[in-house]
Amino acid sequence: MSTGMPADRRPPPPEPVVAGGLARLLLGFDRVVRVIALIAVGIAAAMLLASFVLICWSVVMRYFAGQPITWVDELVGYGLVAVVMLGATDALRRGEHIGVDLLTQRLGTRAGHVVAVSGLIAVGLVGVILIIEGWEMISFSRMIGILSTGYLAMPMEYPQGFVPLGGVLLVLGALSGLARMAAGLHAVDLPDDAGDARGRPLP
Repeated sequence: MSTGMPADRRPPPPEPVVAGGLARLLLGFDRVVRVIALIAVGIAAAMLLASFVLICWSVVMRYFAGQPITWVDELVGYGLVAVVMLGATDALRRGEHIGVDLLTQRLGTRAGHVVAVSGLIAVGLVGVILIIEGWEMISFSRMIGILSTGYLAMPMEYPQGFVPLGGVLLVLGALSGLARMAAGLHAVDLPDDAGDARGRPLP
C-alpha cells in the first residue's frame, strides 16, 4: 500500500474490531500521533535544510576562502541521525518505508491484513529495542564522559538521544496504525481515508 496507489487498486480496509465511542477514542489517538509525526518531520526537514546550508558554506569557505570549516562534516553526520529518527514515523504512517511487495500483493484481503498487523507489531518491537538500548547507550556515555572524536568534542549523549526518541516515535506510529485498523481504516494514513469505523465522515 502506498499513498500513490490508485484508489481502485487499494485493498479494502479491514473489518472494524471496535465501534462507537471506543473507535472514536482510537481515532482520536491517531490524530494526536499524526500531529506529533508532522511536528517531528517538520523539525527533520528544517535540520536537513540547515545541513545543506552548512555544507554549502563549508565548500565555499574551503575552496574559495581557503578557510575550511572543520566541524561541519561531524555536525552534519549527527544531524543525519536525527533526521532519520525524526522522519521514520511519518514515513511509517504514509507507507513509504522500503518494502518487498512481490508476495503481499498476491495475498488475499484477510492474509494481507494479518501481514499488516504483524508488520506494525514488529515495528513497535524495534521501537522498544531502540528505546531500551538507546537509553543504556546514553547512560553509559554520560557515566564515563564519552566525547566525540572530531573537532566538536561533543558529549555523545546529545546525538545519541535521538535514538530512543526515534524509538518512542516508532512505537507511537505502530500503535497508531493498529488503532486505525481496529477502527476499520487502512493502517496507512491515506489522504482520502477519512471515515470512522461505520463509514461516516469524521468531524
